[in-house]
Amino acid sequence: MKTRVVIVDDSAFIRRILSDWIQSHPDFELVGTATNGEEAVELAHRLRPDVMSMDIEMPKRDGLSALGQIMRECPTRVLMASSLTTQGATATLQALELGAVDFVTKSGGSLGPQRQDFLERLKEVSVAKLGSPLRKQPRLLTAKAEGDRVVVIASSTGGPKALSTLWSCLPPVFPAPILVVQHMPPGFTTSFAARLNSLGTVPCVEAKAGDPITVGQAYLAPGGFHMTLGEGRKIVLDERATLHGVRPAADYLFASVADHYGANTIAVVMTGMGRDGADGAAQLKRMGARTLGQDEATSTIYGMPRAAKEAGGIDAEFPLDELAAAIVASLGRKKTHAA
Repeated sequence: MKTRVVIVDDSAFIRRILSDWIQSHPDFELVGTATNGEEAVELAHRLRPDVMSMDIEMPKRDGLSALGQIMRECPTRVLMASSLTTQGATATLQALELGAVDFVTKSGGSLGPQRQDFLERLKEVSVAKLGSPLRKQPRLLTAKAEGDRVVVIASSTGGPKALSTLWSCLPPVFPAPILVVQHMPPGFTTSFAARLNSLGTVPCVEAKAGDPITVGQAYLAPGGFHMTLGEGRKIVLDERATLHGVRPAADYLFASVADHYGANTIAVVMTGMGRDGADGAAQLKRMGARTLGQDEATSTIYGMPRAAKEAGGIDAEFPLDELAAAIVASLGRKKTHAA
């Protein structure tokens, strides 16, 4: 059965391009197009598509307003299109918080991604799990680390919302540095780091080359750069080729952290398509590190956690609302040794 798609964009040029792409793909069926948010809401109700591709900036009613109503009244998998601006990045993060699964970027009025990239994103979104209700997690008040510890996190599709949920549950005084790779393009990670920082638990910044990592501080890999640890446990950023089709890639980070922290690492693999983080988690687990995965039920896409589990890189899986407690408990565990 084909995936039923609705396109929402005020540009006739963009609608025509996307329509051609979708109609030429054997797995998709174009069932409707809309030019503004009002029409998008109407089509979501009437057609009940499997996935919608929707612009953020539209006349009459913008994408954010329409998305909010759609997710309240007839939850639908949505791929947002966002401009490459600070304002566009902020709006995109709001869309992800409202329930959009993922986004593609556009610049100068034209869609940024190439045909294959757009269709791959659309395919990922079409199989994503719509948000499931989470139990309210009480704020953890204290955490202690057994020894010199570090936490590393990998996430992709569904990650921004999942990380925000995780962050809201972490204790504000955190006894280790946190290093995060979230697959995002350049221009978006600055706003996302600020979003995590605003939640009032662990302070978060977009990493800069040469930053020495410190206890109680989180560092988000900037879009377009791989992030690793170098001499003196300082941040190293580089633009070598993509790994698993992404840059930043968590496997590079995990491998470098293994050199500096070994068994004193807590590695977390969260929601996302693909297998980034799987090899690094397996390497760390062999060294005696504690490795955690987000469970299938709460993952928007269970690709990365599944790959890490199948690679033998996961000690235990947890629902999203229990991950913070699992991380804190792991910090307090005595160091283990690889067999």
